[in-house]
Amino acid sequence: MPRSSAAPAPRVQLHIGSLALPGYTAREGARLAGAFEQELGRLLAQQASQLALQPSMEADLLRIPRFRRSAAESPERTGQRLARALIQGLPR
Repeated sequence: MPRSSAAPAPRVQLHIGSLALPGYTAREGARLAGAFEQELGRLLAQQASQLALQPSMEADLLRIPRFRRSAAESPERTGQRLARALIQGLPR
């Protein structure tokens, strides 16, 4: 059997214990959280090789800058923006 010469994919593990979503109904919060999780997964997969070069990181709490959403912005859009803000806030 031929051996694969491809390096194993870097492992990124993220656990979010809670996500505070003031001002959202339970249904909106679920939509926002789903979009946040999907976008965060996409961004982490995209940057996995860069993250693998860094030492392991563990944090009890990560804060992102406060930002406003317009009344017309969907919970999904807000979730995507939150994921991007979190990735941008990670130490490099």
